[in-house]
Amino acid sequence: MEQILIKENKYNGTYVAIKDFDDNTVIANGKDPKEVYDKAVGKGHSDPVILFIPAKDMVQIY
Repeated sequence: MEQILIKENKYNGTYVAIKDFDDNTVIANGKDPKEVYDKAVGKGHSDPVILFIPAKDMVQIY
């Protein structure tokens, strides 16, 4: 089953921190994953999930 966590296009090409996989509220975002993590922890979220949201039409190779 596919689950869409982030629907807003304004986060394309950035890292976002969400509370957890059940509550996908964005609590921080930015260009650097460490800064995003630090912002989320600074807001009182001890274990945020950090995701990279690709830019539109970005090719990703895993």
